[in-house]
Amino acid sequence: MTGMTEHGAAHRPEILIVEDNFLTASEVGDIVRDCGYSVAGTAARVNRGLELLDQKPVDGAIIDINLDGTYSFPLCAELDRRKVPYCFLTGYPSLILPSDFNGTQVLTKPADPNQIRLALQALLRQPQARPEPPETPAADRGNGLLQQLDEAAWTALQPHLEHMTIAAGSILEEAGRRASHLYFPIGAVVSLEAGVGKQHMQVALVGREGMVGSSLLLDGTATNRAVVQFEGPAWRVPAGDLMGCLETNRDLHRQLLRGVNAFIARLSSTALANGQGTIEQRLARWLLTASERLDTDLLAITHDTLSQVLGVRRAGVTVALHVLEGKHALRSERRRVRILDRDQLIAAAGPYRPQKV
Repeated sequence: MTGMTEHGAAHRPEILIVEDNFLTASEVGDIVRDCGYSVAGTAARVNRGLELLDQKPVDGAIIDINLDGTYSFPLCAELDRRKVPYCFLTGYPSLILPSDFNGTQVLTKPADPNQIRLALQALLRQPQARPEPPETPAADRGNGLLQQLDEAAWTALQPHLEHMTIAAGSILEEAGRRASHLYFPIGAVVSLEAGVGKQHMQVALVGREGMVGSSLLLDGTATNRAVVQFEGPAWRVPAGDLMGCLETNRDLHRQLLRGVNAFIARLSSTALANGQGTIEQRLARWLLTASERLDTDLLAITHDTLSQVLGVRRAGVTVALHVLEGKHALRSERRRVRILDRDQLIAAAGPYRPQKV
């Protein structure tokens, strides 16, 4: 392993962070960058970690052992195969490791900057990491649309962004009214609902791939009600500040409108599934979509809520869940659903499976 590229420029080692707690992952990421390294990506589950390994080179990794009830050892085995060094960061220091990992360094939570710095230096066999001027890479923005903004557009919008946690059940938009903010979910997931009177049906699920309040970009009012389905962090920008940014930066406006176009494409796919798919196919599609947005295979959702978002009777949801359980695609637990086999769930969704974002 080398600290220089073939052109002689300094190479910042890329560190993969595998952690199912968003706040801990963010804290570890900050520590890694303060030590002079780059964050190759963060993953909350094994499958996502394997995807990241295929997407870009990784020089080292910091891995939580227990990922929401699932051990990270399969990912560690792949790192071993690729000869990528790693250490564990866990809240269970007394956990007995399998013999294959007896020689792996175990760091204890909460994350300690000095402890992590020394561990990374040992992993990468570098006597001292060379600090460089701090940067804000696009991958750290937390939201797909923000990540795609070029530096000029990001620089124009960033000073007006507010970081917050939006609680489940919060109403971000009401149909027929002008939105007060444009939201960019990070870990939260928002349900867009259409309906008459008290009867509403979900027409879209928006997470870290998109935004809520896009009517502001079109100088109009909201067409649907937006309700937070799953609590989590998000960026938001007040409508007034957004209008000022759009007036002075046409490229920002154009780049955000790409997100509107992508949303319409996803909305069309959902409409097709709702119109032609079976309850089982639609349920599989929804669970895959929610899992992708939340980066977890464990969804806190009830049969009643699933019947509401799909616009079908509760009994239909119960039967569909039993069918998917019979295929070993998932397990329905009390007030939650655990995905066991994503490939089986994708097969169950058939032609209506969601596209990756």
